[in-house]
Amino acid sequence: METAIQINKTFSLEQLAREGLQQRDVKELSAKIFIKGDKVYFFDQTDNKHYRLYSVIHKRSFFL
Repeated sequence: METAIQINKTFSLEQLAREGLQQRDVKELSAKIFIKGDKVYFFDQTDNKHYRLYSVIHKRSFFL
């Protein structure tokens, strides 16, 4: 099954919520962080309402 979340695509917060991603606050990074299952998604904020996905890693790699 292929996901609708793709690298370098832009999404609104509403779209990310529909995909089941949950935002996490991380003070040490300027990226917007979202988590779904065992994946961590990193986004740049492109404007006031949109975010560009630039990386996806496994949750264990992020929290080590």
